[in-house]
Order: sequence, then structure tokens, then C-alpha cells
Amino acid sequence: MRAHKLAATLLALLLLTLASASCSPGAVEPGISKIDWEDPELRAEQFVTALVNGDFRVAAEGFDSAMKRALSVSALRRAWESTVTQAGSYISLERTEIIPHEEYSIYLVTTRHEIMGVSTRIVFDTDGLVAGLFFSYVPNYDEWDLTPIAREGFTDIPIIVGEGTDFPLRGFISMPDSVSGGVPAVILVHGSGPQNMDLEAFGITVFKDIAEHLAHNGIAVLRYDKRTYAHGARFAVQYGDDFTVWEETIEDALLAKAVLEQVERVDQDRIYVLGLSLGGMLAPRIADAGDFAGAIIMAGSPRSLMDIILDQNKYFIELNPISASERISLYAQVDAARKQFFGMPEKYILEMDAHPPESFLAATDKPFLIMQGMKDFQVYADVDFELYKEIARGRSNFEFRLYDNLNHLFTLSTMEKPTLDDYVAGSKVDPAPLNDIVKWVNER
Repeated sequence: MRAHKLAATLLALLLLTLASASCSPGAVEPGISKIDWEDPELRAEQFVTALVNGDFRVAAEGFDSAMKRALSVSALRRAWESTVTQAGSYISLERTEIIPHEEYSIYLVTTRHEIMGVSTRIVFDTDGLVAGLFFSYVPNYDEWDLTPIAREGFTDIPIIVGEGTDFPLRGFISMPDSVSGGVPAVILVHGSGPQNMDLEAFGITVFKDIAEHLAHNGIAVLRYDKRTYAHGARFAVQYGDDFTVWEETIEDALLAKAVLEQVERVDQDRIYVLGLSLGGMLAPRIADAGDFAGAIIMAGSPRSLMDIILDQNKYFIELNPISASERISLYAQVDAARKQFFGMPEKYILEMDAHPPESFLAATDKPFLIMQGMKDFQVYADVDFELYKEIARGRSNFEFRLYDNLNHLFTLSTMEKPTLDDYVAGSKVDPAPLNDIVKWVNER
């Protein structure tokens, strides 16, 4: 892979952040054969219409040079078709919104499909070319059935987290059937990006696997759609770039605990938070803010998010057989991107850095279970896991588990030098960490 292509791949995916303000929708014309790139609102709607109609070459004609290198016509086709496979057949265009940004023109086009809506976020540069593209889902809350669902050994109880707020979230409490007395409970907190309640990534349902295993073993589990997954447009309208992890993640974890506090079967003294990746980084803060009984950190880090993203980029650069000059060029591009917070809102990063995990971990006497896979290429056993151990040195309320062949999603690694290809669709979360969580919770 040439250096300029790799740079586009590494950095383009970090471009988009949430922000929005509404504008009126226009009509969608069937059979788009040419896009009016001069009309800002029309080009966004016509771009999505081209995707709906399978005119991927027409849509890709408006890509800027970096996007053309990073996303071919065939890759664009696969991305869209993969998205609508889960959303169902197209029905109509629902709305078009403009997302305020100082440098780019960003539009969010929401389409209605049989199963759920799709939000297509399109970033236009100053020349009117597509400089970024992102697809996400919009759940249909009108069709959320609150009837309990019997499973083998437990019951999935549909709930709404934050009911009556601006951002109600669909969720499940997976409640064990046969446990007598108060049931311990765990709330699952997502990693970065818009994610559904199952934390479905690369065809792996991480949170669903965790919930089912724990519920089978006597532990209630609450999981819910992430706010930026369920309400990306509304969240963007309300906050623009003026949001932090509190609005994005922490507040909903506290609202989820409020739901469990109304469940009679739950032991109110044994409600724990489990965070994966970014959720793991935030778990100490959430445990403190919500007075949880303790926390489980899976693939987290006590470091700054900026340092972690920098290391991730360096890891991928070193994996590629490129010349020394190309490597120097890529490192320079990554360093420049870091100074711009990798395209994320400055406030988001600075607020996180002002509340480092270490400050909460150093002061807490709550029990913590910290878990890490040796094959994780997004956070690292020899860096992040060791830093946790250093913070906890000499303290009995911390326990640590390291798993030789597991990756960031705690599935079995199949690669010597893992990449995203290590996440094999259909893989399940390995039973070893799940059994350790069950044992740890039941010992409390």
C-alpha cells in the first residue's frame, strides 16, 4: 500500500464528529443519472438517491482525491449494500439536515427503510466535493414492543432508558429466571462511535454475548442503544461540537442505573458497571458518579484518548512494507492530525483529559476487575494494562485478568499481527473472560 493511500485510510475515518441544525427536505427523484454538485442541499439528496438506485459510479464521481483513494466504487457499493441489508428495503426520504461546521458543509440525509432508518452523513469540502461519508442506523421507537421475551434460562425484558427525556433509548434487561433473592446486575457501556445495544461490530455481537452468558449464570444485565446510534441527528442538533463524554455516554449509564433501581428483583447494593474500550476508560468515572458497587474494565486505558489514537495509527504504519521516506511522511501526517484532535471536537478531548481515569482509580475503594487481551491492537497489554497495574499497586480492591489469544472484542485472535481482519464475523466472545466476570460478581 502506498503511503498516500494508507494516510487516507488512517485519517479519513477520524474526520466526522456530531453536530447539526435542521433544514427542509426536498423531493427525491428516481433514476438519478447526474448529480447537481453546485446545489448544496440538492447534491446531498441526489447523492443518497444515487446510492438507493445503485448508481454508485455517479455518486463516487463527486469524491475528492483522498476519498477516491480510500473508497473505490466497488467498496462504496459494498458499504451501502451492507447497510441496507440490516435496514431493509428503501421506502422514502424522511428529512435532510445541515450540520454546522467552520470548514466543511456537512449534511445528514435520513431515509426510511422496512426495518429501520438509515442516516447518511456526507461531508463536502469548500469545492463541493465529498470529503467524508458515514452511515448509521435510526431505530424505529414506534415499533418497540415492551412484551417480555422468554429465552432459555432467562427473560429479555424490553425497557426504555431515559424515558421522557430528549434521548430515550431502547434496551433489554436480561433477567435470570431461577435465581432466588436479590439478583446482582451489570450495566454495559459502549466503546467509541454509534453502537446498538448488542454492540454489533464486524458481525460480532459483543454485548449480546456478554448479556446472555451472565444471565444464564444468575446475573441480570442491562444493555441499551448508544445515544449517538439512536438519535444521531437530534444529538447533533442539540449539541453541535459542544458535547463531551458526559452527554454522549456517562449520562445514559446513570439513567440505566435509575431503571435498575426500580426493578424489585435486583439487589440494589450489587449493581456494577462494565465498560468496553472507551466505556472501560470511563468506567471509573461512571462508578463514582453513579455510586455503583464496582466496575469491570474490558480493554480500557488510563491514558489520554489522543495518545491511544496516535499509537493505533503508528501500529498500522509499521505493518506496511513501505520505504523510510514514505514512513516519515505518514508519521508527519499523523502528528499533524493529532494537533487537530484527529478531527474530534476540542472540547470533547479536553474535558476527557481533565477527568483522567487515574484520578478516580487512585481514590476509590470500590472493587474493580480489569481485563485485557494480549492480541489487542487498539489498546495494549504492555502499556495500558501495565499502567492500570501500576496505579493499583499494593491495593486489594483491584483484580486483573490477561488473556493470551484474545483481541479487543475478546474473541479468539487468528492473526500474528492483528488488523481489523482479526474480527471474524460470527465469532463469539470467548467464555474465559465471561466466566471470570461471573465468578468476580458472585464473590462480591
